[in-house]
Amino acid sequence: MLPSTLDMTDAELTAELADLGPTLPVLLRAEFENEYEIVRREARGDLTSTRVLLAKWRGVAAAEQKDPGISHRVLAETAQLLDRDV
Repeated sequence: MLPSTLDMTDAELTAELADLGPTLPVLLRAEFENEYEIVRREARGDLTSTRVLLAKWRGVAAAEQKDPGISHRVLAETAQLLDRDV
């Protein structure tokens, strides 16, 4: 089991995020890198955003590992549902 992001140091968070990116599918990796860049730019010593980012992307990576392509299918289904509501 992975350690809670609340128990991780800045260095541990950074290392895990650096390791996580390359494991994601290409299209998700681009989104991950964009979000990570925003968090790095805006965090300024506050690790809360970094912890939330890691927790989110751990979940995405686990879901993709279990069911490859799930993220894109969920987004496509959401778009279809939103189109019906318009």
